[in-house]
Amino acid sequence: MKRPAVVVSQRCVGGRALLFFLLSSRILLLATLSAVASSASAGSFSVNPVRVEFSAQRSSTVLQVENTGNSEVTVEARTFAWGQPEGKDQLSATREVIVTPQVFRLKAGATQLLRIGALRKPDQFNELPYRLVLEEIPPPPAPDVKGLQVALRISIPVFLRPPVEAKDKIDVAIRSENDRQLRLIFANSGNASAALSNLSISEEESPDEVIAAHSGVTYVLAGQRRELILDSKRFNPDKKILIRARSPAGPVVIYAVSSTP
Repeated sequence: MKRPAVVVSQRCVGGRALLFFLLSSRILLLATLSAVASSASAGSFSVNPVRVEFSAQRSSTVLQVENTGNSEVTVEARTFAWGQPEGKDQLSATREVIVTPQVFRLKAGATQLLRIGALRKPDQFNELPYRLVLEEIPPPPAPDVKGLQVALRISIPVFLRPPVEAKDKIDVAIRSENDRQLRLIFANSGNASAALSNLSISEEESPDEVIAAHSGVTYVLAGQRRELILDSKRFNPDKKILIRARSPAGPVVIYAVSSTP
């Protein structure tokens, strides 16, 4: 599986900014960020596997978390239901999938096994999506430390497969946001999620001239839609637009339909 792009979000905790680096593959994060006078580096750990699938025949599995850093880390594990209302990823607390232990410490080089399981039965027709989030709990900063408190957060997709055959079916609409950006609207009318990586957008007449690109993984959940805004060259809405990508099953080619706001 291709590694998704790093997504950085920022929030305030105790008057200091806390940066979360969200990834869903093996990660080694070395933080050298500084704000006023000094900075604190994050811990680092890896997780294997980086995608979990459950079914009626397999309702639990084990993941391995390894501390690849040089100091002890404390990690919290939580599970969420995953949706895409209004074309954006949204997580909400759930008890349909659980993980144990929920909080654990890892010494440098140590490994922790996590057991994750589905408590509900599969839907008869559609895949159900969840996320397992592993988040470092950073120690309290020293009183004399001024700067950024950095923590690591890993988000892993978890799917509960239906008893019937499950496939994605993707359509894409495209339009100009402005002279420098494109909006892609992915709609999945299938009963399984799509995972598209290394997106490349071009006109069919000039497939080697890339208008816009996206290197990360874009998930489009079953029966939902996902929107992306990408920096781009100017494109002609009267031209046939070609989107090339990769999926776990191999190369994907999609023809986009021009749309209006």
